Amino acid sequence: MRIALATCLDMPRPDADLPILVEAFAARGARAEVVPWEDPRAEWGAFDAVVVRSTWNYVGRYRDFHAWIDRVAAATRLVNPRAALLWNLHKRYLAELAAAGIAVVPTEVVLHGTEPDWDALFARHGDLVVKPAVSAGSFATIRVRRGDVAAARAHREAHLERDLLVQPLLASVVSHGETNLVHFGGRFSHAVHKGARWDGDAEQSRGLVTPAPDEIALAQAVLAHVGSAGFGPLAYARVDMARGTDGRPLLMELEIVEPSLFLDRAPGAADRLAEVVLGAV
Repeated sequence: MRIALATCLDMPRPDADLPILVEAFAARGARAEVVPWEDPRAEWGAFDAVVVRSTWNYVGRYRDFHAWIDRVAAATRLVNPRAALLWNLHKRYLAELAAAGIAVVPTEVVLHGTEPDWDALFARHGDLVVKPAVSAGSFATIRVRRGDVAAARAHREAHLERDLLVQPLLASVVSHGETNLVHFGGRFSHAVHKGARWDGDAEQSRGLVTPAPDEIALAQAVLAHVGSAGFGPLAYARVDMARGTDGRPLLMELEIVEPSLFLDRAPGAADRLAEVVLGAV
């Protein structure tokens, strides 16, 4: 069995998950090959499955990446499924989850080409986090101190062609960080604690943690909603959360396209993912 692990030619940073995952597939008699998504020579239909992994440069080539997803899904099994990937690419999904009753960081979408009322946003939320609605890593993610309209407008001007998200800066993210819960086949695998990360920062993973019961419950609610949407089973998902002012966990992002899964931190995690993928092919 041949499995493609989709990455990219212009890597912003190394993907430590890839060699571990190649070994996990090999241990199960499958040949996993690391293939850049934008490689014009790649024959995706020759693989039994294509697993989207570190395609981290797609933010600058969104239309090309969307077309690639369509092309691969038509040629072979795409992991995660096409519909789920396309839904997750634009972070407007946060508004959908909030409308469904999921505890989400308050999020406002600023459509491309528009200028919001920054004074009103500062009055409503205090310090802000502003980031593109289509992004990977910390691309163009900044914090803006309350009242700094000039900085907010400069960022809007620099990314005028993009939809942006505006959210309150959670004090807990600065003081404590966030918890990322990794799931394979809908089942919890492991969690890491991660520090705050802004545009240009390196990954701030601080190792494995045991999530609290309310964090597990929030992750399960998020994945249950996604499951009810009919996208098909997810082989992998990372549910990122932090605590709000009242102490409750709030969803920051649901990552089902190309999240780091921290397989180097969690022995056996790559084996669990390989088994889920092979069981679905």
